[in-house]
Amino acid sequence: MEIESVGYVVGESKPYRAEVIAYRPLMVGEYLYMEYYGYGVLSMVSNSAIGSPVITNDIYDPRDVERIVKSVRGGERMYYFKGVVNILGYLDNEGCKLKIPPIPPPPGTEVVKAPRAVLSKIFSPDKENYLRVGVLLREPSVEVRVDINKIVSRHLGILAMTGMGKSNLVALLAKRIVEKNGTVIIFDYHGEYTSMAIPSISVVKPKVNPRMLSLEEITRLLNIPRNASRQRAAIFECLEGMPENGDFFQILKKCLQMKIPKYGSSAQKVLDMITAYEKYLRRILDENVGDVVDRVAVGAINIVDLSELQVNQADAVVAHWLNRVLNSRKDYVLTNRKGLQVPVVIFVEEAHVFIPNDYETATKREAEAIAREGRKFGIGLAIVSQRPRGLDATVLSQLGNLAILRIVHPEDQNHIARYCEPVFQDIVDELPSLNIGEAILLGEWVKIPTVAKIDYVKEKTSGFDIDAVSIWRTNLGG
Repeated sequence: MEIESVGYVVGESKPYRAEVIAYRPLMVGEYLYMEYYGYGVLSMVSNSAIGSPVITNDIYDPRDVERIVKSVRGGERMYYFKGVVNILGYLDNEGCKLKIPPIPPPPGTEVVKAPRAVLSKIFSPDKENYLRVGVLLREPSVEVRVDINKIVSRHLGILAMTGMGKSNLVALLAKRIVEKNGTVIIFDYHGEYTSMAIPSISVVKPKVNPRMLSLEEITRLLNIPRNASRQRAAIFECLEGMPENGDFFQILKKCLQMKIPKYGSSAQKVLDMITAYEKYLRRILDENVGDVVDRVAVGAINIVDLSELQVNQADAVVAHWLNRVLNSRKDYVLTNRKGLQVPVVIFVEEAHVFIPNDYETATKREAEAIAREGRKFGIGLAIVSQRPRGLDATVLSQLGNLAILRIVHPEDQNHIARYCEPVFQDIVDELPSLNIGEAILLGEWVKIPTVAKIDYVKEKTSGFDIDAVSIWRTNLGG
């Protein structure tokens, strides 16, 4: 196959960056190849420009431009194509790892379109731990595969504006993981995954045993503020003295009644809240259900449907699940006798709600624990958000892998660049130019920064924008 010559290196270059003058416009995200001093080096276009030595910005009359354009002879060029490329590295002897060369490309080095064979070695490893997520945006004949082991060991962030393809990527990764006999848990805040037409789906109602909840989880369910110390103290004493048998709510209310002489209006407020919320809470809390871990279907996509819960209630449920999954995996890994026997990938949708940057939640504490310890016990945490600036910086800094789709808001871009280690400024600058379903993949799950077109999951039938006009027309019989 004939290799396309793109242009030449010009000016001063660095081992990690060079400037190219080209025969044609360069596409941002395009992969190029060059050979110098015995190295075969792959690079990616990070910046592209078109200019003209004759049509310059000191022309103030459009008629002057018209005259220049009309006077150009056939075959003459009145503009040039330039670009900046990030040098990604050369292939090692095994042909699978990239290393930055110790010397920069000299001016005059020919730059060609990256051969498909080179791209396939890097982006499409034929190994069991790699799974397909799409194709290269600028070279659709090349598959993009990611290392699923790195999600489990280094966690993942999926960040984008609303409607740019986050949930499609979640569904795709979940589907691919289950195809490898993996186990997935998705906390579904809007109920958009429960209808996925995939055989290995297990929809789990968010019921938990109240006797297994922590003080923090109980107080979140009851909307009790963290600074309400006397209310929390009253509940704590009642939980500590809770008998093993009997109706949980009746026992708790009776205990709080007895605490009124000690805690006064604080105990009365808690009692009033339980009385007011009891009917609703009984839909979530059930003494007859066992440990949530026992309801995890191994080798399946477990959808925990949170769509009918208020934020505080959902926070308590998610926190409880995270705590139990982590402790269960610890039990199994450390004792090899009990607990959850397989690694798990957990997706937290609307992560800015549950793991916020500016206030405490029950989920935030448990997510930080998994971010720190999860890799040792086979728990991969994947946080999904359309508002990155609202995410907790500590958890963000623990994410070793990222899938970033289109993001326009400067505060979101800056927050990602500040706290996410794999991100560099050139990537941030290109985020607004991405289209729906296009993503920049960064971190250890890919060998080099990857610009991909993500595969579409046809089995996911909800979560898309509503065609309001069609619905109106149908209802009116038009």
